[in-house]
Amino acid sequence: MARPRRGALCILLAVVFAAAVAEAEETEKQSTYIVHVAHKHAPLLPGRGGLVATGAYGSFLRDHIPVHMSVPAPRVLYSYSHAATGFAARLTGRQAAHLAAERSVLAVVPDATLQLHTTLTPSFLGLSASSGLIPASNGATDVVIGVMDTGVYPIDRASFAADPTSLPPGKFRGSCVSAPSFNASAYCNGKLVGAKAFYEGYELELGRPINETEELRSPLDTNGHGTHTAFTAAGSAVADAALYGYAKGKTVGMAPGARIASYKVCWKYGCMTSDILAAFDEAIADGVDVISASLGSTGSAEPFDMDSIAVGAFSAVRKGILVSASAGNSGPGESTARNVAPWLLTVGASTVNRRFAADVVLGNGDTFPGASFYAGPPLGATKIPLVYGRTVGSKTCEAGKLNASLVAGKIVLCDPGVNFEQGDTVKLAGGVGAIFTSAKELGELALGSPQIIPATAVTLRFRNT
Repeated sequence: MARPRRGALCILLAVVFAAAVAEAEETEKQSTYIVHVAHKHAPLLPGRGGLVATGAYGSFLRDHIPVHMSVPAPRVLYSYSHAATGFAARLTGRQAAHLAAERSVLAVVPDATLQLHTTLTPSFLGLSASSGLIPASNGATDVVIGVMDTGVYPIDRASFAADPTSLPPGKFRGSCVSAPSFNASAYCNGKLVGAKAFYEGYELELGRPINETEELRSPLDTNGHGTHTAFTAAGSAVADAALYGYAKGKTVGMAPGARIASYKVCWKYGCMTSDILAAFDEAIADGVDVISASLGSTGSAEPFDMDSIAVGAFSAVRKGILVSASAGNSGPGESTARNVAPWLLTVGASTVNRRFAADVVLGNGDTFPGASFYAGPPLGATKIPLVYGRTVGSKTCEAGKLNASLVAGKIVLCDPGVNFEQGDTVKLAGGVGAIFTSAKELGELALGSPQIIPATAVTLRFRNT
């Protein structure tokens, strides 16, 4: 009689175990983690300079995560051999905590979302095409700059043109990767020598594949930020350039002879650290000479060992690669700079000898400096009434809140907001012009913007006068 009872007990235990597994699958959610593995414990290929065998970290996870934690199954996204030793994987919180306690693991870092940091400079800095640094470096023609950003848009862009006979430096091992929206053979040349996209971490954070009606799953830039930073670093000279009719003249990158390798790591909703570290890994393997990254955190700064940019840059610098990173868009208060690891070249904004002047002249003759990219016809010399947004419906000139009967035919002074939206709002309410005051945090900086009506930006001091 004992045997049937034992069989029933086994069945009962099996049912309980299956229910427990099902419950774990329902309740334990996976997130992306970056796992840094001690080098001596990493599954390295013998005689391959520290490279990790393909799929080896899958075995590593199976060996280090106990059976009762194995559901849902971990999945490796990237393995890192150059920028770090380790991998990025989808793990549950319990799996991540268990790995963090293993002797073979140095750290387990949750994937994080970073954000982007946003022509006459060479001559302003005293750089000359005929003497000094540029000719001494042979125009930096043997230098490859890896740009980590939103990709690059080289189509019909003279700034990314190259001599058809110009070949990439022989030491560069990278390539351009084609995609339905990126024809590598047509877009890449002796100037643009590399183009790759990294989106594994981003798509998992989104919870769906990239929607290609919004952005492209390829190195092609649909934002503009990456194209801008790539040109700033190494764009070819372009004559007769202008911005909305302003600042006509020649534009040129800081190292116009250098080559560009684009690593697309930033997308519509941000840049995942797992993708960024993968790009560092690839750039080091490709043999770039410089890495430029205009991106970083917007919150409190992470310790260097938890900061994927600092970790990837440390490995790059050890291999002789200069890493330049932006200080961020915050400031000028204390502790607002980002990317400040001592092995990084941290770059902040400065002034140039150019101003897109659009000054404000009051009826009493007082003049206040302003800036604008408005390119249409001017208002003329006729005096026009000036009203403050607060007195006509909205101090920040919000859409739908301005009183058209009080705004029509007047210039409206708007408190800090989104400049281009404020201009549209004033026009819709019948205003003929606008003055935008910059945020207090910008100090004496007035940020101009493209407008559909005559408008200019001034510092907050103007409103308080």
